Amino acid sequence: LSNNEFSLSGMTYYPNPVKDVLNISHVAAITSVSIYNMVGQEVISNKVNASNAVIDLSMLSAGTYFARVAADNQIKTIKIIKD
Repeated sequence: LSNNEFSLSGMTYYPNPVKDVLNISHVAAITSVSIYNMVGQEVISNKVNASNAVIDLSMLSAGTYFARVAADNQIKTIKIIKD
């Protein structure tokens, strides 16, 4: 079985927990960032096409979310806490 996930060594994201804005950067260009709630519903979807992404989470209520980051034909899912 192949694994399309990339390692976190080339990616940084902050702050976590998030108040309003999540910053994500990767050594390769990030193609898209999608935010999902705990039920699996997509609540935010952004096309980025840059090595840095700024995602506005201010409209989300407090809780736990998952960010699905696509970069360099690979995908990584990270857990985000919204204050």
